[in-house]
Amino acid sequence: MLTVSAPTIARAQDAAVDTGEIIVNARRESESLQDVPVSVQVVTGSNLQKLAITNVEEVSKLAPGLTLVSNGSSTAITLRGVTWQPGSGTPATPIYFNDAPFDPGNTITSLFDVGQIEVLRGPQGTTRGAPSISGAVTITTRRPDLEELGGYVQGLYGSGDHRDLQAAINVPIIKNVLAVRLATNIEDSDGTRVFSVNSSVKPKFKDRSYRATVLFNPTDTVSIVGMYQRRRTQSLVYSQVAGTGSPGLAALNIPANFNGPALSVKDQASVQDLPSEINQHVDLLTINATWEVFGHKLSYNYGNQMNTSPDSHNAVDPLNILPGFEAFASPGYIGKPKFRTHEIRISSMPDPDRPFEYDIGWFSKRSSGVQSFDSPTYLPGAFGSPISAVPGNITVPNDRYVLNSATRIQIGQVFDSFYGNIRLHPDDKTELSGGFAIIRDRIPVDVDIKTFAAFNAFTDPRLPSRALCPFAAPGAIASPVYTSGVVCEVGIPDGFRNATQANNDKYTAAIYNFSLSRKINDELLVYATTGSSFRTGLPALNNPGLPDDFVTPSPEKAKSYEVGVKATFGRAFRINASAFQLDYKNQLTAFEGINYFNTVSGRVAQTSLAFYRNIDARVRGFEVEIGARPIENLNLGANISYSKIKSRGGQVPCNDGVLPTEGDPIHFCSSAKGQVLNALAPFQATVNGSYDLPITDAIGGYFRFNVNYQGKNPNFGNFRQTDGSFREAKSYALVDLFAGLAGSGGAWDLGFYAKNVFNQKVELSRIATFNSVYPSFAAASGYDVVRSTRPRELGVTLRYAFGSR
Repeated sequence: MLTVSAPTIARAQDAAVDTGEIIVNARRESESLQDVPVSVQVVTGSNLQKLAITNVEEVSKLAPGLTLVSNGSSTAITLRGVTWQPGSGTPATPIYFNDAPFDPGNTITSLFDVGQIEVLRGPQGTTRGAPSISGAVTITTRRPDLEELGGYVQGLYGSGDHRDLQAAINVPIIKNVLAVRLATNIEDSDGTRVFSVNSSVKPKFKDRSYRATVLFNPTDTVSIVGMYQRRRTQSLVYSQVAGTGSPGLAALNIPANFNGPALSVKDQASVQDLPSEINQHVDLLTINATWEVFGHKLSYNYGNQMNTSPDSHNAVDPLNILPGFEAFASPGYIGKPKFRTHEIRISSMPDPDRPFEYDIGWFSKRSSGVQSFDSPTYLPGAFGSPISAVPGNITVPNDRYVLNSATRIQIGQVFDSFYGNIRLHPDDKTELSGGFAIIRDRIPVDVDIKTFAAFNAFTDPRLPSRALCPFAAPGAIASPVYTSGVVCEVGIPDGFRNATQANNDKYTAAIYNFSLSRKINDELLVYATTGSSFRTGLPALNNPGLPDDFVTPSPEKAKSYEVGVKATFGRAFRINASAFQLDYKNQLTAFEGINYFNTVSGRVAQTSLAFYRNIDARVRGFEVEIGARPIENLNLGANISYSKIKSRGGQVPCNDGVLPTEGDPIHFCSSAKGQVLNALAPFQATVNGSYDLPITDAIGGYFRFNVNYQGKNPNFGNFRQTDGSFREAKSYALVDLFAGLAGSGGAWDLGFYAKNVFNQKVELSRIATFNSVYPSFAAASGYDVVRSTRPRELGVTLRYAFGSR
């Protein structure tokens, strides 16, 4: 936490409570954070504003152990050591937006006009619709104020041409009955700030978002909140690389560094000729209604995600094997995908004469859509005669030697959860709670891959291992295009590599959650919980040509055990701590950059986003949150997270130096018991604080800091050394500083910030990428694809607010 005190999220979400109490909705009702037997971390809208956070990825600075990467189809979420990426199954960490669990890839983008973010750790699913064992993240937007007119406008300008404008206005239409809140976010920047040495096109991130929220309280017992959000984003993104560049290949007259110069991680550079273009047009609609009647609360929550995104253009040549030409795959949608959720919940209201409370509910998710992937394969001859062609001589491919394929994937999910919970209070200080849910999940999938006619030219007499025409292959003819030397070609007819797949997997499972808590006194709470979870693995859609046997994994099952303590010592000090263990059966473990034989293109490719393999695993860890106010104007906080995930033994996909073949499409290596499977550092911590300095009755100054520490990561496959072995990731710390002046009551604020003050450029991941775009140019690329921390950003912020804000 940034401070020991924080705004409540009752109807006046911004009002600071005198007691410094933090109110959360972790268990679907407003409770004091210190009274909830759950590990919860809170990030308020005020925290986001004070630390100039506009990107959801920076939330991890306040909630260590949680990592959010917002990048369209490359979105990733990590909590308690477990990482989820699109295409690797049902989300392991659901993201709730106003109590609706939307598709994370279209939800966790830029942040604006947020009321509160809660990071819930531990089993979910008996109180919320989407099951999860590691936790969930809830994002609540600001609700209208029924009594007072108000609003704010705030601007930010920083390095990387980062411009962000946010504004909101709150208008009571009928006092205490009807109010409207309008909010917007306009943001532009250089995105990841990875530029290409081979292109003048700048990286870009552009966001235009608009939100309208209506609150209607016709009576004291009825409340209806409707929110509609429209978001349009465009990103131009380069893949960062590091390495010496190609050493060339003298036998084929391929010069050294034909694809680019030597680059280090600190250069934060790419060698692509053009960036990927990712467009998102996504609208969200949520409705939250409650009715208090006969001692109960009837709740209805609705979510609708409307995706009208145009086709994206993903660059597939990050190593620049084809200088002067950028190859693209074009994923998109046919028609408009559907994504809807419904939840109906009946809860008993507190009654001092009744020693228990209960709730029952039904949650439903229905999603469907048709995705398209158009991806060309460049065959020998596409960029010149296979005898004499060298990289860069020809930059427009000959369509005769381009194998085009069209992949259409119709995928959906029909999910229902029926759940119930009960809380017993044997006495005033003890609570025993239990929950149970029945899950029904069906995943209908139809895949249709069509390939079109093309010609495959060969051969090169300088490579004696290749046979010469006319004995190279049945049906070989002399090439009508390349007549110099002996060049042959073989025709590939329409449909030569067509493929189909149909799934209609159905699952039913039961999950549970039990908790026992005891208030030793008003300042000390201890608790223990246990729970289970069930998660289906969606087909691996982003890996075209992956053999059917490796497309759909078995469902994941898990059990959780946790003990915790929460202690408060007046307003001056607070500490919350927990220790946990997660046992996974058939865990959906994500792997990137795995070599496999693409049955569509007929050559070896690499998984671009994730390939998963069921394996048993165990996670053990702990979390500690500390808040302190040693003096009146000084607030300090620290958060520590440790979670190490270890294999229980099994087989995992790997790159063992031998390329896969059609008969052996993926290679597996033994995962020894105890092998670390963390994608990110097991140990993470943040330390933050603020000091307010009164200057006059109307003006005050402030200083704030945030230090984010990432420990060593012993992961088995991220960092490749020159000898081919792998090393662990080094530890590092990022420091952010903030200072400024603020008016009385927060009416205005002028601030200056420096993020990543010491400009740490740390390598976060590395994938040993090989040339799969055009193997005829056989020289080694000399690069690996990497990801690193964002460079230093210096900037200024200005905010003005009035009324209810």
